[in-house]
Amino acid sequence: MMLKFLADENIAPRVIAELIGYGYETRSIIDIKPGLSDDEIIKLAGRENRIILTHDKDFGNILKYPLKKHKGVILIRLKNQSPQNVIKYLVPLIKSQKEKLKDSLVILSEQGIRFYKSFSG
Repeated sequence: MMLKFLADENIAPRVIAELIGYGYETRSIIDIKPGLSDDEIIKLAGRENRIILTHDKDFGNILKYPLKKHKGVILIRLKNQSPQNVIKYLVPLIKSQKEKLKDSLVILSEQGIRFYKSFSG
């Protein structure tokens, strides 16, 4: 199963291009509707069965966005958010953990990767 991603406005075009180059179907909020609210992004990702890519900490709030409410979020919390650094950490994560990304909140930082998964159906 090929993963599909929805990139928040804060994800650099170069990162999106890199993911597309690896064969991951990736859409950007910039191309769809700039300024879309976080709630609308969650709904759109759900409708299109996409994992959200973002630097926005709000998506890491599991009280506001419970794990059952989305198809997955990768929250990129790197200190160096240059496109090349994001690619350096993100691509290996996607390639090695693709089974674990769906329906999870994944926090990616230089210190490592944390997975939060919903276990209640």
